Amino acid sequence: MLLGCDGLTPGPSLSKQVRQLKQGDRVPAVTEREAIGKVETPVTRQAPDFRSLEKNESPLIVFKDEEATGADRMMTPRLEDRLERLSRLVRVEWNGSRLRVTEAWDEDAEHGPLSAHYQGRAADLTTSDLDPNKLGRLAYLAVEAGFDWVYFESRSHVHASVRK
Repeated sequence: MLLGCDGLTPGPSLSKQVRQLKQGDRVPAVTEREAIGKVETPVTRQAPDFRSLEKNESPLIVFKDEEATGADRMMTPRLEDRLERLSRLVRVEWNGSRLRVTEAWDEDAEHGPLSAHYQGRAADLTTSDLDPNKLGRLAYLAVEAGFDWVYFESRSHVHASVRK
């Protein structure tokens, strides 16, 4: 069952219209740390934990890869599973559009302290056509896909993360 934006009750206003989140909504309505657990140690390429990350090779997901290192394709198996689910939902929702990952594992410390990106447990998401009007619906679909925490962070992307 999808919980409302308060994370506690079903969203009755969502049942009669296109279901989407509003910018600033978080599902569940707790901090990311409360939803997915503490991020203690960043994963680096030299760390033993790096071997636990998987490289997502899906041709059905667009990876921005601005670093040109493949880092955005690296992630935990749980994140990879949720991205694959979301990718299917996006293709059904918007024929011709694909899920776009602008950031997943971050090895360049571009996020806040102890970000889930540093462990490959978070992804910043858009659609391949970069339509900001789709982000509210994309955030809702991320909840449907089973992410443990979804945050419609800004007009440029949705942030979604998973537990270990």
